[in-house]
Amino acid sequence: MMEKSATILKDFQLNDLSIKDKSQKEYGLKIAQYIDTTIGGGITSYYWTRNNRYKLNRNSANGRINMGKFQDLLNFNGKVNYANINWQSIRIVNRIISGLVGRWMNRNEKIQITAVDNLSQDDKLQEYKELEYLITNRAYLAKLEQESGMKVTPDREIPETRDDLNLWVKQFQRLPEEILYELACNDILQAGGWFDVLKEKMLHDSAEVGFVGTYTWMDEQGVIHVDYVKPENALYSYSEYPDLRDTTWRGQVKSMKISELRRKYGKEFGGTLTEQELWDISATAKDFQYNDKLRWDVNWNITAFRPYDEWNVDVLDFEIKTVDTNSYTAVTTKKNKSTILKKGRDEKQAENEEVIDETNWNIYRGVMVRVKQIMLEWGLKRNMIRPQDPKETGNAEFSYSFYMYQNYSLTNLAVPEKIEEPADQMILARLKMQQLVAKMRPTGALINWDALQSIDYGLGDANKTIDVMKLYDQTGTLYYRGKDDEGNQVPVPITELANSGFLPQMQGLIQLYQFHYSVLKDELGEDPNMANQALQPRVTTGNIDTAQQVAANATDYMYNAYVDCMKQTARKISCLLNTSVTYGSQAYRHIIGADEVKSRIFNTDVKLLPTGQEIMMLDQKMNQALASNPQLAMFLDTFKIIRIAKEDVKLAEEYYRISMKKMQETLQAQAMQNQQMTIQGQMQSAQMAEQERRKSLEMELEIKKRISDAETTNELKKSMVAGLFGIYQKGMAVPAELKPLEAEILQNIAMPLFSENINAEDMMAAQMAQQQQQAQQQGQEGEQPEQEGAEQEEQQSPEQEQAEPQEGEMEQQQQMQEQPM
Repeated sequence: MMEKSATILKDFQLNDLSIKDKSQKEYGLKIAQYIDTTIGGGITSYYWTRNNRYKLNRNSANGRINMGKFQDLLNFNGKVNYANINWQSIRIVNRIISGLVGRWMNRNEKIQITAVDNLSQDDKLQEYKELEYLITNRAYLAKLEQESGMKVTPDREIPETRDDLNLWVKQFQRLPEEILYELACNDILQAGGWFDVLKEKMLHDSAEVGFVGTYTWMDEQGVIHVDYVKPENALYSYSEYPDLRDTTWRGQVKSMKISELRRKYGKEFGGTLTEQELWDISATAKDFQYNDKLRWDVNWNITAFRPYDEWNVDVLDFEIKTVDTNSYTAVTTKKNKSTILKKGRDEKQAENEEVIDETNWNIYRGVMVRVKQIMLEWGLKRNMIRPQDPKETGNAEFSYSFYMYQNYSLTNLAVPEKIEEPADQMILARLKMQQLVAKMRPTGALINWDALQSIDYGLGDANKTIDVMKLYDQTGTLYYRGKDDEGNQVPVPITELANSGFLPQMQGLIQLYQFHYSVLKDELGEDPNMANQALQPRVTTGNIDTAQQVAANATDYMYNAYVDCMKQTARKISCLLNTSVTYGSQAYRHIIGADEVKSRIFNTDVKLLPTGQEIMMLDQKMNQALASNPQLAMFLDTFKIIRIAKEDVKLAEEYYRISMKKMQETLQAQAMQNQQMTIQGQMQSAQMAEQERRKSLEMELEIKKRISDAETTNELKKSMVAGLFGIYQKGMAVPAELKPLEAEILQNIAMPLFSENINAEDMMAAQMAQQQQQAQQQGQEGEQPEQEGAEQEEQQSPEQEQAEPQEGEMEQQQQMQEQPM
């Protein structure tokens, strides 16, 4: 039919139709019928061929290989098989895929949100400038706080240097809105099991069939759902890109229970399907084939439970993307020149009217029961996914996110298909080994019966009882005569037959198995037994790391298919989350509010978290650096670097580099400071030595000056006293005008001299008394005669005691008279 051909799709895309015309169910039914014909196009159609390939891959990956083809190769499909062989296939494909998925499951991912709008960028720039100002003026602000007694700097950790600030910008600078939005997106995926159960399922899809897909949608309450799409049920138009970005339509065939159809499309719930129509639909289900052949019962219209409620029917759920144009007529009023917009286009336009066309991409969604060809839903998709950027609101995204790595004409090579040929040959080699072992014959012997009868053991009676075969079996030795009585040569009675053909054949089969295993490794791009080789002592850590990196390069594009699909899904979650919060849904208000998303544009990406091996390598490098440079511990926070490494190894390495640079700069500054202190100490020592030398010189000059002054004063005194006494000696009287000078000389020069003499005599008397006392104490400690002699010396007459001081006084007076005046 023409209606089911590709023409209907072209008309839908290119004809100038309104949204109302395109939303008619009859139009949607024709498009659904066309899509359905692409599914059921026979055994040569794309989806038939694709799903057959998927089935073979699934069976191979799960150890369910059809062994019938090997029976043909070994000629074992006849009526009588003489060798009993175990026809179970080897599970090497299952082990390879399980190992790949297990390795990928050890990697962690998270959704990372970045605000890219101008408001968010301004907030980040302002925060950066504030911290830069605080770093530059740290000392001044600290002094200001100390002098004023008020807090000036904010209560937060401030980076020490500009390098720390730049590192903080890369790692920690996050707006509160970004953190909350990221938390909401990760919670949605975590709640759906997309980081554990469904992740493993998608990774198996990627390895086994090379295709992954999700379906993202939001219900009436604003709750966002992410459903898993089975690759065998996925539908799409032609595309040349791995992410199928240029597809016109996407969809899936899924099973729905009759109860679910009634809840969504039944008349009692606001739909159009009657119970009779639901029964007609259920009659197409496979579950209908019961022995009793249930028939329609009118009472089922009013019963709560019906026997066909749990039956499943196939439903075609699809989306189609198209461009819609809305026309508006702008009318400029003649009175006040204001503009009024009217929806629609007037056939005849006045002078003050102008037609404005608004072009948007829209998504139409259709749901059709395949067998009955009943259109359940058609029209503009509810809660359509549109970008957050106001400049791109005219665009729309499919709810389906698909990814097919190495897309070539919508086909690719998954792991089971890549290694199918070597795996089959390995299975065949194993079967031939079984056949060889089953048909292997034991070591035998060639027995010449005539020669046995000709054996002569002599005439002894005991020799007649010898069992020749038993003797040979037990001892391997046989005695016989080489010639008979007539001298004829007797042939050898028993000749051993060695089964020499088994071992070479088995060795050949083993080598054949190993050869095809080598081909399998070449096809796969990595060695599945690499973990076992790593346990061997001769394999170094560097070789293991290199081998693992090569293996990752060969197969990680399959893991990246899951990552890219989740990146598309996360972007759609981000758009729907913005819509849900903005339009008043309470589903996620406990995480983020409307104020946090207002005027914000959030960019979404999937961030791959570092693996345990990458963190371990960084930890080893850090420990080696700490062992060689213990002072590094003062500049490097080991807990911080491990915490950063769990998010981003490159960022942790940057922090490590900054810490090393800071340590080197500090050590250089300390060395320069020590050098400056040494030079300054030397300079201070030289200055102090110079100062001491100057002080000594000054003291020496001062002493010399004092001596000179004293000598001058003494000479002056001598001259004055000599002059005065010269007048006395000549018997002349002192002139009247010199009388004051005479009094001054006697008072200031002569009298002090007398006083000094008296003081000197007192001091000498005291010293003599002290010496006498000490001598007296020493004498008391001696012998008695000495004490008596000392007492007699001490007992002097009063006349002698009085005479001694008189002699002393006379001597002092004589010295005073002789002293030059």
